[in-house]
Amino acid sequence: MDLDDVIAELSIRRAIYRYCRGVDRGDGTMIASAYHDDAEENHGAFHGTGREFADFLVPAMDAAPEIGGHHVTNILVQRDGDEAKVESYFIAFHAQDEGGRAFVTGRYLDRFTLRGGEWKIQQRRVVIDADSPATKSMDLSDYPRGGRREADPSHGWIS
Repeated sequence: MDLDDVIAELSIRRAIYRYCRGVDRGDGTMIASAYHDDAEENHGAFHGTGREFADFLVPAMDAAPEIGGHHVTNILVQRDGDEAKVESYFIAFHAQDEGGRAFVTGRYLDRFTLRGGEWKIQQRRVVIDADSPATKSMDLSDYPRGGRREADPSHGWIS
C-alpha cells in the first residue's frame, strides 16, 4: 500500500460517510455528492442514478415517523489505478409507522472511480444479510441476499 492508496481509501470512506449522513439527515445534495452524475444505483426495487435515488429517498425519509440511522463498518477497498471495488458492511434502523424499529444488516458493493480528482460511487449494489421481524412491513424482496462462499453476491467480485 502506497500513499496514493491511503489517500484513495480515505476519500472513498468519506464519500460513504457523506452518503450515510445525507440519508439520516434527509439531505439530498449530500447523498448525491457521494455519486458521479452518471452513477448506477441498484437499491432493491430502485434502479437509477445517485441523484435520482436521492430525489426518491428524501421524501420517503421525511415521511418516516422518526429519524433512522445508517452505520458502516468493515470497509474493504481494492484499488486498481483510477477504479476501486469496495465492500462496506452496514447496520441500519428505520422507525415503522406501526411502532417499533426495523433493523437491517447488509453490504454496499460499490465500484468507485476517480474523476476530476474526486473518488465517487460509479456503481452500487445493496445486499441484505439479515433483518429483524419488524422489517416485515418493509418490502425487501427485490434485494439480493447474502450467503456463504459462492452463494454470496460478492463472490468473485472482491477478494
